[in-house]
Amino acid sequence: MVNRKNVESDDSPGGRFARRLRGLRDERGWTQEELAAHMGFSPTHISAVETGRRPPTPRFAASADRVFGTGDRLERQGRAVWASAILEGFDEFVPLEAQATEIRLFELGIIPGLLQVPNYAAAITAGAVRRGAITEQQAEERLSLLAKRQASLERTPPPMVFVVLDESCVRRPVGGPQVMAEQLDRLLEFAESPSTVFQVAPYDLG
Repeated sequence: MVNRKNVESDDSPGGRFARRLRGLRDERGWTQEELAAHMGFSPTHISAVETGRRPPTPRFAASADRVFGTGDRLERQGRAVWASAILEGFDEFVPLEAQATEIRLFELGIIPGLLQVPNYAAAITAGAVRRGAITEQQAEERLSLLAKRQASLERTPPPMVFVVLDESCVRRPVGGPQVMAEQLDRLLEFAESPSTVFQVAPYDLG
């Protein structure tokens, strides 16, 4: 759980938005319940944004600007959160993934994140940085999030994970021969687990 102290030391876009929202609310002497009534969101939602457990959506930021009379400043600040390491809405998916008893994956082109070894994941994000798709900070955030997602699956009992990969996932070289050898070894290890079903759909499947 993220508490107020954690958010105060969090210099990420989400942490900065959380502090600004709480500061604006404190200036007006409002409780979270009062702010929720003004904005049309639940007190639980307000609390989740203020503690960094949930990023602000575009609608949330626009509503906060309207309530506080801040023009579009919160909406602009929110864009830094939305453009961060994960897609909008994915933040709500990740906690569910960590609690799921069954996970099903199908992937084309690259190995899915939950099965990527660190060097493979780093090669993917480095390529995105070179293309200008993400910043180096966003790349670090993606890798950190991926490590947390993978660690959350190491629980007792483990979830059942069903994976189907297109043949292109194992054919496409990423990061060089050594990285691919490491990645394929990881897939073999994963396939041998009693809590997984792992299949590769060959090209000639049509």
